[in-house]
Amino acid sequence: MADSLEALHGQQLLELLAVVSAYPDEDSAVHGAVERAAQALEAEVAAVVFGSEVTACIGFPAGAVPVAELLEVTRQERKDLEVPGLGRTHAVATGWGGSHPGHLVLARWAEEFSVEERHLMRGMARLLELTLTMLRTLQAEHAMRERGERQAAENAELVATLRQRQRLMEHLFEVQRAISRRRPLPQILDMITNAAADLLGAGIVGLWLRDSAEPDELRLAASVGLRPDQQEQRSGVRLVETGAAGEAVLVEDVVVRYGRLPEAALLHRLTDGRLRAAMAAPVYDSGEVAGSLLIGSGQATRRYASGDVQMLRSFAEHVSLALTDANTVEQMRRAFHDSLTGLASRGLFLDQLSQLLTQATPLTAGPDRVAVLFVDLDRFKAVNDTLGHAAGDNLLICTAERLKSQLRSSDVAARLGGDEFAVLLTGVENTEDAVLVAQRILHALAEPMLIAGRQLRVNASIGIALSPRGTADAADLMRRADVAMYQAKRAGRGRYEVFSDGMLITGSEDLPDRTG
Repeated sequence: MADSLEALHGQQLLELLAVVSAYPDEDSAVHGAVERAAQALEAEVAAVVFGSEVTACIGFPAGAVPVAELLEVTRQERKDLEVPGLGRTHAVATGWGGSHPGHLVLARWAEEFSVEERHLMRGMARLLELTLTMLRTLQAEHAMRERGERQAAENAELVATLRQRQRLMEHLFEVQRAISRRRPLPQILDMITNAAADLLGAGIVGLWLRDSAEPDELRLAASVGLRPDQQEQRSGVRLVETGAAGEAVLVEDVVVRYGRLPEAALLHRLTDGRLRAAMAAPVYDSGEVAGSLLIGSGQATRRYASGDVQMLRSFAEHVSLALTDANTVEQMRRAFHDSLTGLASRGLFLDQLSQLLTQATPLTAGPDRVAVLFVDLDRFKAVNDTLGHAAGDNLLICTAERLKSQLRSSDVAARLGGDEFAVLLTGVENTEDAVLVAQRILHALAEPMLIAGRQLRVNASIGIALSPRGTADAADLMRRADVAMYQAKRAGRGRYEVFSDGMLITGSEDLPDRTG
């Protein structure tokens, strides 16, 4: 699903680029971008704001554009807009800096904008900014050609600028693609630091992140240009010892320094000692300053122009996107996975079971049915009582690993709580398919486990329930598997039982409800 969403967003960005690039002037490009952004994000209102002026806007009657309210959205002083005929809508803005700073504002009635849609919106704003910059550059080139002044040198500079902008766009597209595909965070951070070194001609690039345990210290998360013996430097360093990198964190703005930089002791220690120019921009994680991205050079004549600062801001912004996205994914993983075993949580298991039951066709036999295995360890309490809770936790972790080893990638294993586990089997053709898996699990769990220095043998009771030929919900199927599991315990433990309708009249109605 992440790949398909990333592909869709990539296509939408390419379509926006094609639209705005086709216009001959800035006004036309801005109006075209507004229309395309509204269409891509299903927004009823779209506007571009430069300073205190609304340059283009759709969604309001002519002469009734609420300029003051739009400006409040750009300043993050409000998150909604009142739109005639719609009422109160969700509003969001993303801006860009440079010589012509501006904001793209979108609002819609249906629902708030998701994290992925905000990423897409930032990409659209960046494309609009780059396109407008190129249009202005081309217009300047035309004027210079008419005047005939320094044509050859300025043309060469123009070509170099356009090529650099194109390379920047290509790098940022690659970073956005990696974020959307959920590539490992260290890999994305390395992509950004290498791209910054390439485009800015930096002798050193360092991404410094705050230590979660010591907020006044920075740790090196990614780098380019360090001495070979310092490539693995990761120890925490106080903010005041990192020069421009630490100052950018403290002031939350771009910092530029020139000279011998005697206060940047850490950078001198990591480089050849000839750092003569440095600039750093803060990076953020979920809106909180999390560190800084630093560019350094050993050339005494190196000076950073406004374009260099703008490019550094672009890379820092994408570091922030990567950090925030990784943090969001980790929070979602913790919410839907058991913290001890890493298996799916009860909520995630029931949600996936419900989805599969709505997709299956249980009225006919075939490999599209699902089965639930309710797995309960036998005499787990005795292990906790005799060896302690740490041993009990190790036993649960080992059990989870052995459960997963007997399943296919399409199956789901979950810890429901305590010593209770559940398995969701997909593509089941008949009861025998589920029984074979239950037998493999019993055999795997029966093998000795080394817990607290002792060889323990663990048995389990397993209840099996197959989706019936008729309507069924997740709670009902879980209940059937639970009933069958208790039947297995009554029959002697260390075995499995398949649910049958006759079990419902054996007193199982008194069993606790485990589906909530």
